Amino acid sequence: MMEPSDDPRQVTDGAENAPSPAVEPVSPSFPTTRIDPIPPVDTKPASDTTPVPMAADAAVDALLTAETVPDPMIATTVTIPAQKNGVEDVGEWGLLSEKVKTWIDAEGFSALWVQAQLPLRVVGGLILFMLLSTVYNGILGIISKVPLAPGLLELTGLIWLAVYARRNLVRSSDRKQVADTFVATWNKVVGH
Repeated sequence: MMEPSDDPRQVTDGAENAPSPAVEPVSPSFPTTRIDPIPPVDTKPASDTTPVPMAADAAVDALLTAETVPDPMIATTVTIPAQKNGVEDVGEWGLLSEKVKTWIDAEGFSALWVQAQLPLRVVGGLILFMLLSTVYNGILGIISKVPLAPGLLELTGLIWLAVYARRNLVRSSDRKQVADTFVATWNKVVGH
């Protein structure tokens, strides 16, 4: 029977459990760059040196000649003449406003406006309905978090509906008056 030992490497029988030779850890080495010191700059003007033509002069000459040679990828070029002193600077905004004015002054615009009034009203009504329903939904969400408020409001609505029905929907003449009021309001909204 084997007893535990304080030695962390216990010798066991078998080749697969043989201890491996101790390996010293190798620290990673980073490549080093040799930095040469900057040579001192001689600030004394040299009187016997002659100026050497710089490469920048050649680059400027190359740019100047490149501007005069047309690019083969460009099909045409446009030259815009200078404006005279008496001519007002119109620009792109002026051209756009002139186009819009001529379009508005055309006879077809008034007919188009008459035709587009109903669809524009419907779209405006839908946008207004969506906005109001979002606000109304938020208000109802806040009220529903108050204890007893939703039940009390439902009871109030039922009482009002019962009183309205008793006053306006019992007799046929009152029902006809309510229907006529509804139709008149509908025609006013739709525009007939």
